[in-house]
Amino acid sequence: MRTFLAGAATAVVAATSLAFAAPAQAASSDTVSVQAINCHAKESVRIRQTKSTSAAALGLFPKGAGAECGGSSEGGTYTACGHTDGFFWIAINYQGIKGYVALYCITRP
Repeated sequence: MRTFLAGAATAVVAATSLAFAAPAQAASSDTVSVQAINCHAKESVRIRQTKSTSAAALGLFPKGAGAECGGSSEGGTYTACGHTDGFFWIAINYQGIKGYVALYCITRP
């Protein structure tokens, strides 16, 4: 089942990579890189320092709020926004707070 979900998630990421292209220059592992691509929170979600639910919460990305988003990438698993085994994260800059949120918790207008 995880293989099927991973394949489906890969397809979603491949499709969203057109909308959320990775930065031209790869960010180092401790640097969050975002682009001026607007996204909105489907639900209120914590902005994490790294791609893990155990990482420090830097702030809250409230439902309906907009932010600049970057590329998506794999990280720690999470249960959020209707997904019970999500593991894709997206870099965001919300009001100067740069971090990561669960990919499935954002949408583009």
